[in-house]
Amino acid sequence: MKVSVAVITYNQQDTIAQTLDSILCQKGDFDLEVVVGEDCSPDGTLAICQDYANRYPDIIRLLSDAHNLGIMANSARVFHACTGDFVNIIAGDDYWCDDHKLQKQLDYFRQHPDCGMVSTAGYKLLVRENKLVPNAVAPLHPVEDGNVKPFYFSHDYNGGVYAMPLSVLIRKEILDKVDFDEFVRRGFPVEDLPMQAVMSQYAKWGHIQDLTVVYRVYKGSASFVPVDHPKYLWYHKGLMSVRRYLNEMFPQDVCFTEEMMQEYVFYKEFLLYLHKRQLNDARNLVAKYADVIPDSAKLKQARKMTASKLRFEAFALYKAMIYKRELRKST
Repeated sequence: MKVSVAVITYNQQDTIAQTLDSILCQKGDFDLEVVVGEDCSPDGTLAICQDYANRYPDIIRLLSDAHNLGIMANSARVFHACTGDFVNIIAGDDYWCDDHKLQKQLDYFRQHPDCGMVSTAGYKLLVRENKLVPNAVAPLHPVEDGNVKPFYFSHDYNGGVYAMPLSVLIRKEILDKVDFDEFVRRGFPVEDLPMQAVMSQYAKWGHIQDLTVVYRVYKGSASFVPVDHPKYLWYHKGLMSVRRYLNEMFPQDVCFTEEMMQEYVFYKEFLLYLHKRQLNDARNLVAKYADVIPDSAKLKQARKMTASKLRFEAFALYKAMIYKRELRKST
């Protein structure tokens, strides 16, 4: 049995060694392959990865390039390079805290041959507070029957991923169902959401309650895109591109209509103008979408909030208070 670990890293010189050490210390009855995608970091990440590749030439393969590829293209090339029967994905700022993580998951697969993916519980590391929070990474409420498809393909979908990728071991035959090259062509901002949504169509999902992983959370994490982030609007428009792709791939499971996606993008842009206190831009946005989503509750709310400068400023202060509270909780 061979397990490939796909390591995606960029600008993580302070954490990548811990990530690699946590993989190399895995114990069990399997062959280990580590494929590291180093995306032309300007810091010392490449040198550290090269040192590990030199010390463990039979285990670690380093993929590097003279130019930055971006997270999606870098991820795609690493996944294509994995040759194991099973694959686990981990970012260069996260790590595993259980030396038998992979073996426990392989044992689960042997007992549940109908499963295509197995996740575990884990810790969230709040970097700002240097605090470990147990049982704080998805899935917080594992699906008992293993059918994760409704998580992604239902009107109750609230965003996010079912499980944190660093905890998930995947059968390679299921991972091969995912067209990462198409993700790159479409310029998706994330790979985990569409990847897990596609995989949920083909296999059941298992889960182990053991705490085996540590996920770092801090302002600047790839998965944390606050309203003052320069890529905020691009990120949220990209999420709707993902939904359109899933609608094309699985038309029998469409749960996001075009109107819903237009409303989503509209409100994210409205919140951006609200954050910047740009009343005129907010009013123009409301006018622009008046005929696109005329029955939208979000549009009606925005119209009320832009009726006067006083109301707009009051709403902005209210949202700023909520934003600061959520920021403290998230980072």
